[in-house]
Formats: sequence, C-alpha cells, structure tokens
Amino acid sequence: MELIKNNKMMISGSLSEFEFQQEYNRYQKLINECEYVSKEEYKFIQAYDAAAALNFTYIGDYSSYGDYLNLNLYSEYDGEKREYEY
Repeated sequence: MELIKNNKMMISGSLSEFEFQQEYNRYQKLINECEYVSKEEYKFIQAYDAAAALNFTYIGDYSSYGDYLNLNLYSEYDGEKREYEY
C-alpha cells in the first residue's frame, strides 16, 4: 500500500511539472510569437509575469485580430502593409 502512495505522489509531482512546462511554453509563445492576443491570453500573461504584460496595449474592437497588441512584435510597416491587403 505504501508503494502505491509513493507512486501516486511521484505521478502527481511529474504531472505538476508537466503542467508548469506547458504553461511556460504557452507564455513563451504568446510573448514571442503572437502579435495580437485575446483578453483571456492577456490575463494569462499578466498572471504569469506582470512586467511582460506592460509590453501589450489594449486596442479593443479596433482590430479583428485580437484585443491586445504586442508592442515587442508589432511594426508600423507590417500594420500599414496589412491595411492595404483588403
């Protein structure tokens, strides 16, 4: 019985490490690859690292891509280019 308890503890410990890694990967993808994020994604970033959330600005209904703009990834050139694609 003690062996089963230890295995469960080991599995739950690994699971939480796995979940931590998943959250870290999601966070990295959002701040390094996503030019626009949703409100839910922004709240996740804010909870994970409040300082990183300062690099996003709220644009609301201005864009159909998302509610927050990642200022680290946005460039005026790409924004203007996209404006003329439609």
